[in-house]
Amino acid sequence: MEEELLELIRLERKREPLSPGRRLRGFQKKLQSTKIGEETELRGFITGRKAPNAPGDALYLLLSPLPPSELAALPKGEFRTYAVLRIDDKTSFTGRVKPGSYVAVSGTVDAYPMGNLRMIRARSIEGLDYSDYWKDYREFALSKGEIRDLFEGSVYLRDEMRNVLLYSLHGVPYIPGESWGEGFEFLALRYKDESEVLALWNVLKSLHSALPREVQLRREKLIEADDPLLGLDFRFSDPSGSDIRYYTPPTKRGLVNPAKWALKALNAKRAIGFLPKNVEASPLDRMARLSETPFVLVSSEERPYFEARREFFQLIPNLLVTIFMNRDRYSALDGRRTRPMEEEFLRWLRESRDDYGEEFRALTAPSGPMSVKLRAELGRRLFGSIVRFKGRATKRAAREVRLINDTLVNEWMVVLKDHPEEMMRLLKEHRMYIPGSLKARRALEVLNDLASISRSGEVSKEAFIRELLREGFSERSALEVVEKFIATGYVYEPFPGRLKIIGW
Repeated sequence: MEEELLELIRLERKREPLSPGRRLRGFQKKLQSTKIGEETELRGFITGRKAPNAPGDALYLLLSPLPPSELAALPKGEFRTYAVLRIDDKTSFTGRVKPGSYVAVSGTVDAYPMGNLRMIRARSIEGLDYSDYWKDYREFALSKGEIRDLFEGSVYLRDEMRNVLLYSLHGVPYIPGESWGEGFEFLALRYKDESEVLALWNVLKSLHSALPREVQLRREKLIEADDPLLGLDFRFSDPSGSDIRYYTPPTKRGLVNPAKWALKALNAKRAIGFLPKNVEASPLDRMARLSETPFVLVSSEERPYFEARREFFQLIPNLLVTIFMNRDRYSALDGRRTRPMEEEFLRWLRESRDDYGEEFRALTAPSGPMSVKLRAELGRRLFGSIVRFKGRATKRAAREVRLINDTLVNEWMVVLKDHPEEMMRLLKEHRMYIPGSLKARRALEVLNDLASISRSGEVSKEAFIRELLREGFSERSALEVVEKFIATGYVYEPFPGRLKIIGW
């Protein structure tokens, strides 16, 4: 009896899916409940298609309550509905309005001479952002726990990889001083066994195919749909213009060489890439250097797996509501909020050099997969994605960035052992930028670390000396090091009291 009660409670708490049918009925209910002659505002996707039996005194277009991809996917016998928009020379337009655009229409409700269609005499039509469509259903948003439960029941990956996948779905807030967009690169490289990469690819393809066409990064820009009842076909332009677009290679060939058109968006961080790469992991891999999370797929007993549960697919619209709401809540991340991550990053660098020694220095060389300068920027981006998911910029989120960095370093240490020639090349590059004496080398590493978390690359002389004192330097030695670095050309003073590394 107790088990039955617990099951009833679980079912009662189960989140209602935001199904297309529910949205269609809500749209129709609003239309039918508004009396003829009353003012109303209605939102939907403008089709650019002439309404059936349209009079010739104005332009009559159909408005759909569903995005183009969902309209195209409706089964033949499924209920569907539209509103007719009457547009004349008195109708005003603002924003982006073309076939497929999400719009807000204000006007007066009237009858239309065909079936139960209602018409709006449009006074104004305002183009809205595609994300506004999902934010209109905020009561269907999922909690963090519900999202985790949803993915843990369908997406079988190592815990840290599944967590990063959840974070990457949310994109990256705007970070002042960066030219990149909201994109994120979830990268995984092969280590000896390609079966791990192929298994991960199948998982990511399943996730990608479950997402609406509007948030998939694809080469084709048009979406086509048919209405069997009205005998009409529609051609929509893609309504989404944001960087919240997802890409995974559609063919095995793309696992080795992703398409150039996709790489252009991914390199500029204008899309979220789920990128299993079927090439042997190399410390000199360019994509690994620029990825927020360059995982290495070291073979394990449990391979990635996707379980196609009905609940997972039903709740994808709810997931999109949550993603776009969180994106709206954290559109930008300023220096005050990223400070906990940057302080944790400095501690991680110091402790990792003590733990790993020269191998860590090789990984963090400028061309390495954990380049200090780039890793600070990419770490801020990873931190931003975590903050979007969790809703707060906390020290706990900063520690999670550190744990993910530790995972990445441990994986790349395995790769370095199999590539001694590449390790030596990276160490040689590292030493080119580091003076010969141990004391000077340590001091310049400290300066590099501080410069990596500075948006301008400049470090105050006071902060540098303070950090050297923490490292065990005497005040006299610290001052001598600063003067020596300036005299020998390692650093210069763009302004009095400010230091900048040459070539930074």
